[in-house]
Amino acid sequence: MTDATAVPVNLFQNERELMVVAPMPGVAPEDISIDVTDDGHLTLRAAARGEGQERISYVLREWSYGPYERTIELPCAVDALRANVTYGNGVLSVTFPKVGATNAGRLLVQRTGHARGVAVGHAGSRGGAADDPIPGDRGNPTIVG
Repeated sequence: MTDATAVPVNLFQNERELMVVAPMPGVAPEDISIDVTDDGHLTLRAAARGEGQERISYVLREWSYGPYERTIELPCAVDALRANVTYGNGVLSVTFPKVGATNAGRLLVQRTGHARGVAVGHAGSRGGAADDPIPGDRGNPTIVG
């Protein structure tokens, strides 16, 4: 992607999981990809949406409709293929199970409704609202392989 916006991220963890939350307003769930490499780097990407934005005469523009891209080094080994992903209200949330050695992979988000998407890879602690970084946005789980 050229001229991609470096999306900010929040990372937090508990004993079993690492959670990543990033705002990605204005993109379709199916345009989001999440890559974890063998060396423990995470890359979040989303294609541009909102065609014609360059023709608008903005007075102030502090965010865009993509494209987005951000690569960070993860603080621990995770299993990418068992990650749970939700996207709703313009916020991407990824929950990775912690493991002894990183299991690399690419996650794609499937649309579950208007501007919502999920990918489910493990049960984790996603059973209660207190564990959900996006309360009330659980969607309809589907597995992406």
